Amino acid sequence: MKKKESLIRLYSVYFLVLFMGLGIVVQIFYLQIFKGEQLKSDANKQIFISKKVLAPRGNIYASNEQKTSLALSVPRYKVFVDLLTIREQDFTDNISDLSDSLSVLIDRKTSNEWKLELENQRLDSNRYFFIARGLRNDQIERLRKFPIFNLGKYRGGCIIIKSNQRVKPYGMLANRTVGYAVENDGKKSILVGIEGAFNEYLKGQNGQMLMEKIRGNEWKPVDDELSIEPVPGSDVYTSIDVNIQDVAESALLKQLREQKAQKGCAVLMEVKTGFVKAIANLSFDPKTETYFEAQNHAVGLASEPGSTFKLASLLVALEQGKVEITDSVDMTGRYEFYDNYLTDGGKIYGRNTIKDAFEKSSNVISQIIYDNYKKEPQEFIDGLKEIGIHQKLGLSILGEGVPLIKESSDPTFTGITLPWMSIGYELKMTPLQTLALYNAVANEGTLLQPQFVKCIKKGSEIQKEYKPRILNASICSKATLRDLKVMLEGVVERGTAKNIKARGFSIAGKTGTSKIAQGSKGYGNKYQASFCGYFPSKDPVYSCIVVVQGPTKNIFGSVVSGTVFKEIADKVYAQEFQKENIVLKDTLNRYPYSRSGDKMSFLVASENMRIPVEDLSNKSNEWISTRTGKDAIKIIHKKMQKGLVPNVVGMGLIDATYMLEKYGLFVQPVGSGIVREQSIKAGLRINKGQKIILQLG
Repeated sequence: MKKKESLIRLYSVYFLVLFMGLGIVVQIFYLQIFKGEQLKSDANKQIFISKKVLAPRGNIYASNEQKTSLALSVPRYKVFVDLLTIREQDFTDNISDLSDSLSVLIDRKTSNEWKLELENQRLDSNRYFFIARGLRNDQIERLRKFPIFNLGKYRGGCIIIKSNQRVKPYGMLANRTVGYAVENDGKKSILVGIEGAFNEYLKGQNGQMLMEKIRGNEWKPVDDELSIEPVPGSDVYTSIDVNIQDVAESALLKQLREQKAQKGCAVLMEVKTGFVKAIANLSFDPKTETYFEAQNHAVGLASEPGSTFKLASLLVALEQGKVEITDSVDMTGRYEFYDNYLTDGGKIYGRNTIKDAFEKSSNVISQIIYDNYKKEPQEFIDGLKEIGIHQKLGLSILGEGVPLIKESSDPTFTGITLPWMSIGYELKMTPLQTLALYNAVANEGTLLQPQFVKCIKKGSEIQKEYKPRILNASICSKATLRDLKVMLEGVVERGTAKNIKARGFSIAGKTGTSKIAQGSKGYGNKYQASFCGYFPSKDPVYSCIVVVQGPTKNIFGSVVSGTVFKEIADKVYAQEFQKENIVLKDTLNRYPYSRSGDKMSFLVASENMRIPVEDLSNKSNEWISTRTGKDAIKIIHKKMQKGLVPNVVGMGLIDATYMLEKYGLFVQPVGSGIVREQSIKAGLRINKGQKIILQLG
């Protein structure tokens, strides 16, 4: 019985082991035949992985011919070392020299610290030890020649991974307009400025690189024929001129500091094309107490424009035959509408023409618009819409503010909305939208879309070219256009902006001063000062707008923003138009343009250049004025009277300074070039030690 039970147990164990063995064999066969490839692939995934390699972004260039970069991708390198691939003898013989070299190139560790770290990491079998990141090309070339690393890629163990870093060579210059692009896998991308608007062209095509898992979460690049090299992005050529941009930002910054203002913007645009040559946006940061480019106010800040909108109001009234600029109006200084009123700031101008009212920026314009449209306010609004200012400009840069022009059927349209709208309240426009309107007046009535990019290139091949884009071929009749130009020129000649009247060329434009709305709280005590116009007024080349919010010393557009406009116009004119005029004169007169100054120096120079001179001056006279003729340069004596300030306009700085200091005056030059203005008029009595400011250009 016992023997039988023993046999049963024995057979049971035997068959159990047999079935288990068969099960293992079947499982091995199944895994080997049916699941083998999948398991191999899964295992490889734990060791190898294909990772994305970002393509170098295309460069963003300024408009000048020097191919100045506003943003570019520069190569930067991360360096690792596979310490197990280095032979023992090579490591022992050269580790000290390598450590010395590393301590010089990467000084975060001493030579002894580098040596100790490398020895410990080798004992720890580290095949991917981090050396440095962010190294430049020249640093990498030095590193390749270091002991051990100079043995080659495999014996030296040096692993170099290239990446690209976005750099803005001009720092904060046009920073917000140049912008940035941040692409997040599976998340919403952040696209700002030109970088964001043209991201599809700039970003290129990413590549792939096979990476081997070393330990933990460390990965090492592996040479593999399946790796794909990234394709660099296309280059974007903008219309921004770095010289004009620098002028605009400097002028704006100086005034913001002077006024202790919150923020401001300045935009300069080509009249005939709509291409933006400069766009500056500055805001005050109370933490750092500095101004910087935080937002693109010119593009995105839709606010009540104030009196600069009076141009649009009168455009509609003139075009619809409601008024003429010669019509007589009574500027009483107070204009009542129901229980509200507008004033002319305490001034009473009396009876005059609409043209004079515009030049003085009188709010009688609200009365004019109200009287002509109070029965049919929608007619006025439709007139504004025919211009096209109720719509966005469709800028390539994202974030354009939405203009607000109320319909008469709007529930918020009250009895005072019409007169308030006529002077730039109860509506909204961005600075760039206002500039587009003024540019249209300068451009013979053609409303253009402001643009920032001229073309996109892939190498030398033009992928896309941007031409001027017309939004409205004619905003008004030629007769209305003539009247608008006359009024805009009058503002600078005789009106609210006569303080910015330029020397040598004319400016046309309009001032604007408006209170800033504080949401549901109404209007506080903060103001927005504006000036918008174009120059030269007779044959306009550039239009420009300057808007400053929250000035504290002065609130008027003529002083706060007009001053910035004038400085930009003066410097742009000096840089560009003067060169053209001098070349033209040289062509007509055969002989070069010459300045007034020291007689002996002029005679020596003319003799060396073999230029004929007709001397009409007194033989003993030290200072002369020059006139370029067809056959010679005429020199005449420069009149000066002892004890009186001499006239140095037209002279070079050296001669002017010498002459004025000889008379006992202290000279302070501003700008560069020849003397355009002097702060103390010629002929006034000299007070020795008195300061005289010379404006150069």
